[in-house]
Amino acid sequence: MSWYDTSFRKLFFDFHSPGTTVGLASRFDAKEWAKRVEEANAQAVSVITKCGFGYSYYRRGSVRYVHPQLPEGLDMLGEQIDALHHRGLKALGYYHTFGSEPIAREHPEWVEIDSQGKPRGISICMFSPLLEEWMLPHIAEIVSNYDVDSMFFDGTYAYSPCYCGFCRARYAAASGGKEMPASYDDLNARDYIRWRLDVYDELRKKMADTIHAIRPEVVVSYNWMHAPRSPEAVPPGTGNLVADIYTDDQVFDGSYFSRYWATHDRPFDVMNVAFLQWWGDWGCKPAIAMQQEEASVIANGGLVWLGYQMNQAFDVESAVMNEMGKALAFVKEREDLLVGAKPIPYAAVLHATDKMLMRNEPRILADEVSARGAHRLLTEEMIPYHMYTEDAFLAHLDKVRVAILPDQRHLSTEMVAALEAWVEAGGVLIATGLTGTLDDALNPTGEMALGKLCGVRYMGTYEQTHAYLAITDPGLKAGLLDMPHLVEAVTALVELVAEDVQVLADLYGIYLRSDGKLLLRWSPVGEPLGHPAITLRAVGRGYACYIANDIFHAYQVKNQWVLKPLVSNLLHKMVADPLVQVTAPAWVEVTLMHQSAADAPRSRARTLVHLVNQHGDRAVDGNGRCSEVILPVKDIQVALRLEERPTRVTLEPDGAFAQWVYAEGVLTVQVPQVHIHRVIAIEF
Repeated sequence: MSWYDTSFRKLFFDFHSPGTTVGLASRFDAKEWAKRVEEANAQAVSVITKCGFGYSYYRRGSVRYVHPQLPEGLDMLGEQIDALHHRGLKALGYYHTFGSEPIAREHPEWVEIDSQGKPRGISICMFSPLLEEWMLPHIAEIVSNYDVDSMFFDGTYAYSPCYCGFCRARYAAASGGKEMPASYDDLNARDYIRWRLDVYDELRKKMADTIHAIRPEVVVSYNWMHAPRSPEAVPPGTGNLVADIYTDDQVFDGSYFSRYWATHDRPFDVMNVAFLQWWGDWGCKPAIAMQQEEASVIANGGLVWLGYQMNQAFDVESAVMNEMGKALAFVKEREDLLVGAKPIPYAAVLHATDKMLMRNEPRILADEVSARGAHRLLTEEMIPYHMYTEDAFLAHLDKVRVAILPDQRHLSTEMVAALEAWVEAGGVLIATGLTGTLDDALNPTGEMALGKLCGVRYMGTYEQTHAYLAITDPGLKAGLLDMPHLVEAVTALVELVAEDVQVLADLYGIYLRSDGKLLLRWSPVGEPLGHPAITLRAVGRGYACYIANDIFHAYQVKNQWVLKPLVSNLLHKMVADPLVQVTAPAWVEVTLMHQSAADAPRSRARTLVHLVNQHGDRAVDGNGRCSEVILPVKDIQVALRLEERPTRVTLEPDGAFAQWVYAEGVLTVQVPQVHIHRVIAIEF
């Protein structure tokens, strides 16, 4: 365990300053700043090594571009590091990779070019000689001259394509003379995306190698890399994972990112922010909003890195620091519950590393709709789960009870064989939509790789935007309306090929007018399509369930609430002894963690049941979520299956003794109230 694993409380402050900034650093006082950071309950804070306008705020070395308005003789980076280290605080180096006023001025050939041949302002292209001739020497200069504890790089991911001469030449050389595609709709887009992703992997490796050749102990990270939208394998040189998530709903995204990153064997930060809008806004949320956002992260094994920004004078309002301090105090109070805690596996959702290339129109960033829908549905039904890339999925498959494949169109031969053996041994599988219909080159096969396991044959797709499923199995109807249900998602047509397959729901088409168009924006239910919507097959000691519609996509895009109890009913049908059952409203998130005796405060191993109350204000006008009032949830009951009787059950962080009963292998705990975050700590 490194220092970063227990760096639970961090602060981040942008200090992007154009060259025309007047009064730059006029209130800079490194010692006073370190004091304020410590008083805000932080263990570490960012220090700027290169800002978004291309300037550095240090003196040692010759590669950097010193900000033209930096007061004579001032070395902000060096003074901050010294003052922070004097107080035992870590200095987290921040490096903005893709913007530079001085480079755009001195090396216009290194500026990115758009598809129309126009320069993109001060955006610089890392596929140009910039990387080798300037950026890597600059990074080496920083870590050689300054004792930063980590380096956090912003912008080193494959976003919008660059059409500069260097990019065109490199792609032509790598592709046998091909032209760069004009858009992602081009037939060559998939090859170009693969190439672009590979080149970014290579340049990030060079950056990490440059640092570690000089300072092997420095922790290196890249903003937004290896996140759900870029589900790529994490290379050895990356020490932690981080993303400054958007402000739409940082409670939801804190949980969503954490459920994915918790399976990546790296410490991770889901950076929530104190401001209301986005970077450059100097408003401030109330502490309670930040605490709720943090709760969704720490409950899932993550670290807190709370973001804001400096003004041009290098100052932050005292009121803002006070609110951020309250937010970090909330985390500090719970640290005994976080040290060394590991997720307890139960349900696994596959989110493949080639997800961005699977769809008909490939993109640099993955289509996350099904993944987000799965997260939302499962957390609202209080079904503990985690999200995995292929390698992690295969490595953990024998540890999970349930596996969910939400429209995962490419499955390797190894994956299919592993799933078949796992179901035979007692696993419960749910696959939806076009899962397993692409080959290794991501081309349609006309078949379904899991067809043998599920007992169905793939016949094609229903060529409409939505369809209807009508439940026929009485056991699936609890909590649903007794009617056909509209599902807006890709819909596969399959037929049964095994006699032991049960049909639990039928597929219906939609009504079409005489001109072949929808009746209105959507169409009402039409005639039966003659294909099943949901099938179930017992295989060995397990079950394979296939759902023809991608219901997770449908839930995310249209809030089709009946799909939630449908999935719960399916799981209850297949899993007689669920790991945990919670009686609470849908906005209570449940996560299960294990803490070893070596990490627990009383030196006794613990199972930790985190309860996060996600209730709060949700903006209806396009602004981000900002909870001002959070209503407590009362009288929650948690039933957890345990192999042995506990010796002690408390409610944390307050340490109150819980009311509990253990009978027939199930611990039932009554939780009187959860305001934002409470934990059932179960000792053995």
